[in-house]
Amino acid sequence: MAQITFRLAILLLFLFTTPLLKAQRLRGIVVDKSTTQPLGGAHIQLVNSAIGTVTDKEGVFVLSEFPEGKRLIRISSIGFATTELLVQRGDSIIIALEPSTLVLNNSVTITAQRYERLSFDVSQSVTTLSNEELNQKSSRSAPEALMNESGIWVQKTNHGGGSPVIRGLVGNQVLLLVDGIRLNNATYRYGPNQYLSTIDPGLIDRMDAIRGSGSVLYGSDALGGVVQVLSKTPSFNTDGLKISGNLNGKWMSAGMEQSGRAEAEISSSKVAFIGGLSLRNFGDVLAGGSLGVLNPTGYNEQSGDAKVLIRTGLSGILTAAFQQLTQHDVPRYDQVKQGGYSIFNFEPQTRQLSYVRWQTFFKNPWVQSLRITSSYNRSEEGTNSQKNNSNVFKTQRDEVNTTGVMVEVISAPTPQWNIQSGVEYYFDKVYSYASTTNLISNVETIQRGSYADGSSASNLALFTNHQCDIKKFQFSAGARFNAVTVSVVDNTFRNQQITPNAFVGNIGVTMKVYKNTRAFISSNTGFRAPNVDDMSKFGTVESGVFEIPSAGLSPEKSLSMETGLKINQKKFSGTLALYQTNLSNLIDRVPSMYLGATTFEGRTVYQKQNIGEARLRGVEAEVAVYLLKSLSAFGNITYTYGEHITKHEPMRRIPPLFGRIGLRYQHVSGFWMKAEWAAAGVQDRLAAGDKSDVRIAVRLEDGVMPAWNILNLYAGYSYKAFTFNIIGQNLLNQAYRVYASGIDGYGRCMGVSLNIRF
Repeated sequence: MAQITFRLAILLLFLFTTPLLKAQRLRGIVVDKSTTQPLGGAHIQLVNSAIGTVTDKEGVFVLSEFPEGKRLIRISSIGFATTELLVQRGDSIIIALEPSTLVLNNSVTITAQRYERLSFDVSQSVTTLSNEELNQKSSRSAPEALMNESGIWVQKTNHGGGSPVIRGLVGNQVLLLVDGIRLNNATYRYGPNQYLSTIDPGLIDRMDAIRGSGSVLYGSDALGGVVQVLSKTPSFNTDGLKISGNLNGKWMSAGMEQSGRAEAEISSSKVAFIGGLSLRNFGDVLAGGSLGVLNPTGYNEQSGDAKVLIRTGLSGILTAAFQQLTQHDVPRYDQVKQGGYSIFNFEPQTRQLSYVRWQTFFKNPWVQSLRITSSYNRSEEGTNSQKNNSNVFKTQRDEVNTTGVMVEVISAPTPQWNIQSGVEYYFDKVYSYASTTNLISNVETIQRGSYADGSSASNLALFTNHQCDIKKFQFSAGARFNAVTVSVVDNTFRNQQITPNAFVGNIGVTMKVYKNTRAFISSNTGFRAPNVDDMSKFGTVESGVFEIPSAGLSPEKSLSMETGLKINQKKFSGTLALYQTNLSNLIDRVPSMYLGATTFEGRTVYQKQNIGEARLRGVEAEVAVYLLKSLSAFGNITYTYGEHITKHEPMRRIPPLFGRIGLRYQHVSGFWMKAEWAAAGVQDRLAAGDKSDVRIAVRLEDGVMPAWNILNLYAGYSYKAFTFNIIGQNLLNQAYRVYASGIDGYGRCMGVSLNIRF
């Protein structure tokens, strides 16, 4: 406490000697009420405003350009009860947060409204994973970090892949973001993919997801929802130059993982930097029961990332960031075991992201915050394949380069009225080629790639979204206009260009039923514009399917309705959501002809058309409750019912009933433990495409996907500069496969991670 008092005294001295800053800023320290230790990484937010910040490692924060008069701020930190406090600019305060193991409805979401809001206060269902939760999970990949979370089903076609299925939709019908920048590009395909796995879990600060349409704020592809990865950000240091860092290592039994990451952070009052390097080796998966080792499934990857923040003036911050990850020789286990291939792997799978962002705050309530972002994203996907008993080795390379510009303005004309508006533009350029090599004659033949080489897509959008608090109600409404151009330059088939426009909107109401209870209802329209993958795909896409290019496509559309209840009491938190999504103009494959035949290379020929209409309904519930001072219980359950109206059959890849329950113990000494039982019911509502999919068919029993349940145990301990975590997965060693996956789940195994801070 003496250290805190000393720091506060220095802070007060600084304020008294700088009257200009005193008139504009709010400063303070956030501490743990039980130990009086400073809390780094706590979020401080001016309620109903874009003005917010995060405490540094010493618990100190500064809110720039704080408005006049008494205003309400919200202070939140994972593991502590969220607190609201009435303050005014010029104040210097100490905020003591009370420890709490209840995370549900106490987390901060950015994705729901493009700036920080308490998840309890938004009229949508959201999922958030904090840095602490991610570290304790010690997940092998970004998709695996989302496993067993409420409303999110994670499918893995291969060990190096992973797709979130949100409200029955997957692939290019779910939008992925990294630091607010689109990861989806012009070649993102329908159905499962591996793109979320190209984000190193070591660089992630937190993950955020909207369950339900997010098209107004984020545009095309957000029909089922939005998943956003927020990378680690360095903190400024008010006490001069400071250098710190982390060394992290992880090991899994049966040789399934050996990983290491080195991270350094350099902080001063004007400049802050963080950067890391990761080397990761993944061995073949040891599956449960008698399934044994799944060969081939192992691969390796390397990644590096850096981010620098520079203060510009009194309230501006310039951010420059770079991320790169490369995976090598990632096998498609399902294709090797059931698809007729002796070799089928991704080589390489690469993602690069660079961006520069400038954000500043103003006293003008109509332009309270201005943020400008320029980005460049490069995605490269290569595949090597060779069929059984064949002398032909095939190589494919697909590369997409995406440039983007975003201008975002947050306004607060009154304390009760908040507006997010902006304009964004993305341009994708696609490069694609393929070649075959006869291994006997060593003759190489250049072929058309998966896509028409040189194709492009552009996306220009304007959007605005409003929240207004009136007594017990919060109203939200917004609209977006999108202009899309997709140009296919195809020397093999024919050139084509489409220029669809889309106008979408949303409206929602949240009502304070009681002090700690919110009821909400919302309606959203959404769209997904056709992309280069839809229009120019050529080749085998799954078992028994050969796809040729399509023409004359128009956007898919959705209309979503959701209603629910959120409760956030001191010893109990819970949410319940009911939803329905109507899909129209769906792009689906229909039988076609190529070279005058309905089959090619033994596979049925298809192309895409707008022919589909479907309906999705579901219920999601989650709960967390204090049992004792340090012991809490948690659980969630999700059910989705999907019907393809046009085909008179179930929709493809709809997850079965699934959920989890568990206990969590947290001690003030730094020791914690969590036991979790996760389960999924049978799935007997299968579409024709599911029954013919080798990923599913190989594990069907009497025509249905069997139920499964697994028991996981997590524990850890922090002492000074050391943090040690241990994970036990599938302790009962059940053999199981997550529905629609091409690889079986882990068998009984153990993982150990050690983090050293310096």
